[in-house]
Amino acid sequence: MTTEHNTDTVKAHYAELAQSYDDKANPACKRAYESLVRRALADCTHVLELGAGSSPTLAVLNAPFAVACDMSFPMLAARNAAADAPRVTADGQQLPYASGSFDGVYTINVLEHVPAPKALVSEVSRILKPGGLFLSITPNGDVEWLLDLLERLKLKLPEGPHKFLNFAETAALAGDAFDVVAHQKFLAFPAGPEGLVNCIDRLGFRDRGWGLFQYIVFRKI
Repeated sequence: MTTEHNTDTVKAHYAELAQSYDDKANPACKRAYESLVRRALADCTHVLELGAGSSPTLAVLNAPFAVACDMSFPMLAARNAAADAPRVTADGQQLPYASGSFDGVYTINVLEHVPAPKALVSEVSRILKPGGLFLSITPNGDVEWLLDLLERLKLKLPEGPHKFLNFAETAALAGDAFDVVAHQKFLAFPAGPEGLVNCIDRLGFRDRGWGLFQYIVFRKI
């Protein structure tokens, strides 16, 4: 269900969840996100995670320079400080970096909470080097009814203020600045041991449009 969202309401939602967010995150989702980040950005040397929150996902990369960025200070403060990347509090629509500072940027469950996703994607384009990659993982807005049901069953964290993007809306964010390298729905089954989740996904349900999430990889032109 789409709910009214702006910077203040999103900040308030995540400030309330900050201390428990990572502990309550769905394990199947976390495994899938980490795998996608590793595959898409493995060769990047300067990586920025936007909306990093308290997630440890950035650690799966071996980038010599990696930054965790979030507009929520409480979420960044909840990160495990041990061997963690530098943390920066900033709005993804106005980043404190020079143009061409990174060759890899990624977001996980962020675009649906941004009041103006096109503005964030434009800012990502600015800070990426030509040929740089932008990976975005979001819920699949084409199955919003199912996402709402899973939230009621407590199989996913509360979305808070958001507007889900459907498959076509996500692809359209490429605009004139990016080529689309990959765009796919994934994670048809959000619970259970890794082997079971992967087996059900391989049966092809996500290819029939049942994937709960979508990922897209843009390359800066």
